[in-house]
Amino acid sequence: MAISKVSGVLWANVAKYGGVSKANIANLVGQSAPSSGGGPAWSSTLYQFEDQTRANSSNLNSFWTPSGTAASWVNGPNAVNGTYWGRVSNKSVTGWNTEQDGTGSGGTGPAGGVTIPSGAHSTANSTDMYLYTEVSSQGRNYCFVTRTPGFNFSTSMGDTSRNLDLKFWVHAYGSDIGDLYAYIDDTSTSNHSNATELAAYESFSGFTSNSSVWQQKTISLNNYRTVNSSHYIYFVSQNATRFRGDLAIDGIQIVES
Repeated sequence: MAISKVSGVLWANVAKYGGVSKANIANLVGQSAPSSGGGPAWSSTLYQFEDQTRANSSNLNSFWTPSGTAASWVNGPNAVNGTYWGRVSNKSVTGWNTEQDGTGSGGTGPAGGVTIPSGAHSTANSTDMYLYTEVSSQGRNYCFVTRTPGFNFSTSMGDTSRNLDLKFWVHAYGSDIGDLYAYIDDTSTSNHSNATELAAYESFSGFTSNSSVWQQKTISLNNYRTVNSSHYIYFVSQNATRFRGDLAIDGIQIVES
């Protein structure tokens, strides 16, 4: 049985989930298993997009349609309250794309999806998919927006006294890469004026080729551990300057530790 999401599972009970050992399920989420005993309550949600349909197009009206394990995501204008996200300028909104190996443009994009926890590339078709911004043609003039499903951390965490983090992997190879922002809001559609900005990534280093390893980012969500309402994570990218600006994200994970 393929497992893509696990929530509120005690280590002692992990073996019940399709006979998966605690060591192997720790590899699934890039987190070490406890050395002995049942351990504390552990909770994680992971999206690697393996079962998604490829959507690689420079047509700004043709982008990824979430399905399968990511069916509760919302991508593109339907995630936005209004016409624009509006952080820096009123750029029209489009959706993120999906791909397996590279993107439609040379000199940018990853060579394959992320392998957790090493950051190396996976090029097997079953584990290769990732989200990326297709900035060819007029794409660089748009703002790319996608969001996760809603999470009520106060009810889904095994222990609300523990740390809660958003972790994800980014690949930013290209001479024209733009900016990436992570936001959170308690509404299912939002914009820069309403959402809370969690982090801004406006420069990247260490990406010298398509095969450069993915880099993991970690953002604390501790302020939301005990808030009894659903919250949505928004990933927003804009300001690529030319076609070598396809930025990718993968392995999006909410982790209690």
